[in-house]
Amino acid sequence: MKKLIFFLLLFTTVAGAQNGGTVESRYGIGELDLMTTSRQRGMGSSAVGLLSATDINNLNPAAWSGVNGLRLQGGMSFEYIAMSRSDEAVSSGAIKGFSFLFPLEEQFRLRLVTSILPVSRSEYYTQGNGMLENDPYTVTYQGFGGLSLFRAGVSAEPIPHIKIGAAFNYYFGNIDQAWELRFDNTAWFPARQRRATTHNGSGFLFGLLYDGIRDFHIGASVRPATSVRASRNMVFEYTTQDSTVSGASGTLDLPLAFSAGIAWQASELLLLTSEYSRQDWTDALMFDRKQIGQGEAYKWSVGAEWYPYKNDTEARTLSRTAFRLGFFLQQPYLAIDDETGMEYFITTGIGFPIFGNNRGDFALEYGWRGSESQLLGSQNILRATLSVTVGESWFIRKRD
Repeated sequence: MKKLIFFLLLFTTVAGAQNGGTVESRYGIGELDLMTTSRQRGMGSSAVGLLSATDINNLNPAAWSGVNGLRLQGGMSFEYIAMSRSDEAVSSGAIKGFSFLFPLEEQFRLRLVTSILPVSRSEYYTQGNGMLENDPYTVTYQGFGGLSLFRAGVSAEPIPHIKIGAAFNYYFGNIDQAWELRFDNTAWFPARQRRATTHNGSGFLFGLLYDGIRDFHIGASVRPATSVRASRNMVFEYTTQDSTVSGASGTLDLPLAFSAGIAWQASELLLLTSEYSRQDWTDALMFDRKQIGQGEAYKWSVGAEWYPYKNDTEARTLSRTAFRLGFFLQQPYLAIDDETGMEYFITTGIGFPIFGNNRGDFALEYGWRGSESQLLGSQNILRATLSVTVGESWFIRKRD
């Protein structure tokens, strides 16, 4: 138990924005994280309508009231992206966040949750070639960083079958970007520009979940629009003169995000779920200007969770092992050259007991996005995610 807790606590030291790896993440605040756990990713990233006794839901704070006991949860992922246009591939490892749930009271299922979670990641490295007065040059674009959030929230069940939740989000993170121009001869001097943008600000997340209809759970969550503070420094480096540094400050818009979902316990062994979410970035401003390359984002997903050996009393481990399958399609908020590329993912996963009330979840996702007619061509994506949740029945008082 102590080793697992120590292992999860290590996640907090590197729990930053972790999703991306292509030049598309140069736009806006980078590629957005789905904010789903390994259990939910195995089910097509359907989350907002799900209840669980062990899994801490990152999208719907109302679902926290379904969790039993003290819980500590963290995860990591590995992503591999193959790009058809350039015949290249990139890969990256990522920490998917850390969450802690503390049960405050049982009559109203009052729960306190704190988390450090990734919001976006901007990570890319690409080169291009050109000619200036018959002199060849190479231009390089490079970036890294992203946004993360610290969350603190509560959930409760004030009346039977209605669960509510609210959370405070504090956003923070840096995005560093660099452009470098180099010529193959000495007739032209090289030049380099570096831009560092720091973000910090706060917002909220609200959730609702209803389980009064037999075998059905209906959930919804909303993250109201907010603006975070942003400050930027520009560094210009030339061979013939000293670097010049200039600064600017303003705000960054994070638009309203809405999600709605349903889960159906079709049988004792089978759970089915579906979700729809939307966020419109079209008019989002940064430094009082509309950001380039942004549009409307939405996602629709379906998933299933199956316990085939649940009634097998002789197979202890298998009786608590879940198999998952799902699918989702989404349109990212990035619109490069006024074109948006749909993403399609097939997902699968497994959930298994470790010991006692502790569990592990593994998800595997395969997807593709873009088309041959677009600037970057099509991309094939393989993503593996692993999470561990540990728990104890401390501070729990049984209901009368």
